[in-house]
Parts: sequence; structure tokens; C-alpha cells
Amino acid sequence: MRPPIIVLALLGSATAMLSACQKTADKPLPAGNEAVAPANETSAPAAAPVAAKPVKVESKDEYLDFSYGWPGEATVIPALDQWLRGNMESHRARMTTMARADAKAAKTNGYPFRPYSYDETWSVTANTPTLLVLHAQGGEYTGGAHGNPFVATLIWDKAKGERLATAALLDVPALARVAKARFCKELDRQRAEKRGEPVDPNAAGPIPEFNQCVPLEKQDIVPLSRNGRTIDQLRIVILPYEAGPYAEGSYTIDLPMDAAMSSVVKPAWKGAFGAQ
Repeated sequence: MRPPIIVLALLGSATAMLSACQKTADKPLPAGNEAVAPANETSAPAAAPVAAKPVKVESKDEYLDFSYGWPGEATVIPALDQWLRGNMESHRARMTTMARADAKAAKTNGYPFRPYSYDETWSVTANTPTLLVLHAQGGEYTGGAHGNPFVATLIWDKAKGERLATAALLDVPALARVAKARFCKELDRQRAEKRGEPVDPNAAGPIPEFNQCVPLEKQDIVPLSRNGRTIDQLRIVILPYEAGPYAEGSYTIDLPMDAAMSSVVKPAWKGAFGAQ
């Protein structure tokens, strides 16, 4: 069981992004106009490249407190930057419409309106020669007892200039099978640490699923790169109320690539994955 959670439709999109790469060439000076430096003049050092700056957009009014950000690595890819800006505006418009409607209903029916909030922040988890992987963490509040957290993963194919679904890289059902033992063992270790006692999968309780392993294939799967060359780990993010009570929060399980996990990588992407 889980409370309503907004799921971003990032991974399954079939929309291809236009490549933003443009090639330019230095234009030679016209004949006879070459600039020749005096023999005793030292050339000025080349200017250091300017680091790409991250984007953070924040706005607040009586209806909505809104925040959305993404890293510099994404801003320098025009097609990706454009997609993120469009996604930001889509969520801001959606939340504003909902908040205004709720405020109107609250006034009509005589109950207090609680301003809405939305926060989404993307960060880089892998930046290799072939892939840029971003992971979003955020939450939205729509007037209930607590906000609804969410996560999302965006995989960018640098060569084609388009987003990829996780299933384009991995056989996800096969991954769930070969990594199940490692995944479940680490989940129970973290559960025991939070609860202060070992986990009994057969324990009676109102929600027995909180003592059982969760389906790996239904969680957010985030490719990671520690070596900067290949995807060498997979992170599995489990949202609150999926593997335990809401108060336990999220669970994050990092699985370094091994031979079994490497076997489920799609043939076209074998070279993009490797061990640490």
C-alpha cells in the first residue's frame, strides 16, 4: 500500500529530442591579413572554460510555493534544458490550477485553505562518454496530513540526443531475478537498523508486506557511475509506505555491478556498463 504519489512520466516517453550539437569551424583570415605577432611578444593564455551553472527557479504566492532545479551538466545540452524547462512549467501550471480551485472551494464551504507546495530537484548520478543520468527527488503538498514524495530518473543518450527508458538499457524483469538475493538482504539490513530489531518475514501484523521483500522491478532504478567511464552501480529507491511505515521514510539500496547483473544489460549497451 502507498499514499497517492505523483509519478513522473519520464522513462517510458517515446518522444525523441532533437540533437543540440552544432559544429562550427574557425574562419581563416583573408589572404594578406594574417596577424603576425612580434618575435618578442608572448601570446596571451587561453581563457579557462566557463563552468555551466545550475538552474534554480523559485516562486511563491498565496496559492503555491514552487521550487524546481537542475544541474549545469543539463543546461549545456539545449534539447535537455528545453525539456526540463517545459516539465517545470507543466508542473507549476498543474499545481497552480489545483491550488486555486481548492482555495475557491475552501472559501465557498467555509474551511481554511492550506497553500500548496511543489519541489523537484535534479542531480547527476552518472556522466559518462555515452550517457548522462539525472535523478530527481521531490515532493508535493496538496493540503493533506503530509506531502507526497516522489522520485524520477532521466537517462540521456548523448549520441542521439534523446531520453531513454530504463528498459532500453536493461532487461528489468531479469535484473529483478538475478539481484533479488542481494537486494532483499540489504533491504532487511536497513529495516533492522531503523527498527532496532531483526526483520521476521512471517511476523503477523496489519500490513505484512512491511516485513517482506518488495518487487525490485517496481521501484525506481537509477544508474550510477563512480569511475566516470561506465555505469558501475544501480541504485534502487523505495519510497515511503512501500517497504515500511511512512515514518521510516525512503530506502536506498546501491548494488555494484557484478557478472550476474551485467548479463541483463541489453546488447547495444554492454560497453556502457562495467565494474568499479
